[in-house]
Amino acid sequence: MGDIIAIASQKGGVGKTTTAINLGTSLAILGKQVLLIDLDPQGSIATSFHLDEYEISYGLYDIIVKKVPLAMAIMDIGLENLEIVPSNIKSEEEEVELFTHSIKPKLLRSILGPLKDDYDYILLDCPPSLGTLTINALTAADSILIPVQSEYFSLKSLGKFLRTIRNISLKYNPGLKFSGILITMFDKRLNKSKEIVEELRQNFKDIIFKTLIPRNSKLSEAPAIGKPVALFDLGSPGSLNYFRLAEEIIS
Repeated sequence: MGDIIAIASQKGGVGKTTTAINLGTSLAILGKQVLLIDLDPQGSIATSFHLDEYEISYGLYDIIVKKVPLAMAIMDIGLENLEIVPSNIKSEEEEVELFTHSIKPKLLRSILGPLKDDYDYILLDCPPSLGTLTINALTAADSILIPVQSEYFSLKSLGKFLRTIRNISLKYNPGLKFSGILITMFDKRLNKSKEIVEELRQNFKDIIFKTLIPRNSKLSEAPAIGKPVALFDLGSPGSLNYFRLAEEIIS
């Protein structure tokens, strides 16, 4: 049976989509069957693979609003073991419809159920908020992965976010586990970054991943050429560390 992992954060710009794409790619290269689902109306996953609206027959909007079967929206992006379901919101009106139709917290769980056994991992890239789509993701997921930037404001908001997740899980998904907290954009040259990492490890201990994702130019450049970093520069620190993260999750 597949493991559904929600990748979520209340804060934007912490590397959530970067993690979804590059973790998914690393798991696929390591031989795991992976489905990557974009729940963010911004549609960054499709953009990162340079897919335009004419290449997307069906997407998140069709699944949630028009009740199109999930299987019809799955796209092959040319990488063995990795498939995606893009977000395809074209207007503010469609975005409102999407949030309105996803008001039932268990909707996504029922949508994913028939295909869960077909994949080793289903990764859900959540919007940077605790709206109806994120609540659906937390209700459907087996575990949650939380990217946290190694800066003061991320640390300050993390405790509140964890308490909110616990409240949601108690109400809708008591079996939800913490896959882990992932420290992103780590800059080893900055003492403040090191201090924050140490504080996170002291406060959250076993739910912090050993792997740190560094600030790395190749991670930033990869979406511009429409590839995950492992297919752009396999030996870069960003690529290697996402492989280490994938190995942590598998183990």
